[in-house]
Amino acid sequence: MKRKFIIPSLVLACSTFFISCSTDETDEESSSESEITTAAVSGFLNSEAFTPATTHFTKGESFGDAGYEFKLFSETEECDEFQSVGDISFFIESDVELTVGEYDGNGPYFFYTDGEDFGTASYFGAEVIITEVTETTISGRVRGGDSEKGENSIDGAFTATLCQK
Repeated sequence: MKRKFIIPSLVLACSTFFISCSTDETDEESSSESEITTAAVSGFLNSEAFTPATTHFTKGESFGDAGYEFKLFSETEECDEFQSVGDISFFIESDVELTVGEYDGNGPYFFYTDGEDFGTASYFGAEVIITEVTETTISGRVRGGDSEKGENSIDGAFTATLCQK
């Protein structure tokens, strides 16, 4: 009689253990999906596919805060430190030299021209991971915008060149 209850109890205990383990694996998979991709940065600008040909950064200010502005251009652009905007840009606030780490960026900001029409779209809270900093380049990954609608978003790895004299 005791044997009839022991075996089903063991089977039930083991199956509960395996079910809880499979739930943990699902949680790990969903968190890895939320990471910023390591592929080259790309996205959408006004619902059109966007891949930057040039990425510059400058040290400066945005809304009175010191930091680094990153500008992504769809075409190859020579450094002109007086360029006001890129096709897509974002800003990292920092009073000190930028270092490797995770940051909350301001933006991204999307600037588009559609025939004779033009416009901007701004989002708040770009996720930025800086992976390398030299005197003339900053490498990292960025994600921001509205990826659910596919209208204005960026996601991926970049290397920005200093554009300042």
